[in-house]
Amino acid sequence: MKGDGQLKYSEIEVKKMLKKGDLNLEDQIKFNILNFIRTIYFNELDFIESSFGTEFFGELPMTFQKKPGQVMGLITATIDGEVWKYVFNNKGYEPLEDLLELGK
Repeated sequence: MKGDGQLKYSEIEVKKMLKKGDLNLEDQIKFNILNFIRTIYFNELDFIESSFGTEFFGELPMTFQKKPGQVMGLITATIDGEVWKYVFNNKGYEPLEDLLELGK
């Protein structure tokens, strides 16, 4: 997943992953992110005006953070002590390091 580029939100993609069942680590990250975005849609939240401070614990600790007025949020996933970061909005997400590469 790290460095895999942008992925747009798709309800079909989330449902496919639910049916798949046993997900590898990268698919678990993808599923958690897409499922979080799915929650935004189902709750009909105004993404820009919303704030998030959500934490997932367990095998794959993840956080979703965003303050009201921000157009992007930050996701962190901790895998074997390494922190992977992603940016997200209500349309999808991508690895933060991919965005940082643009500035080089």
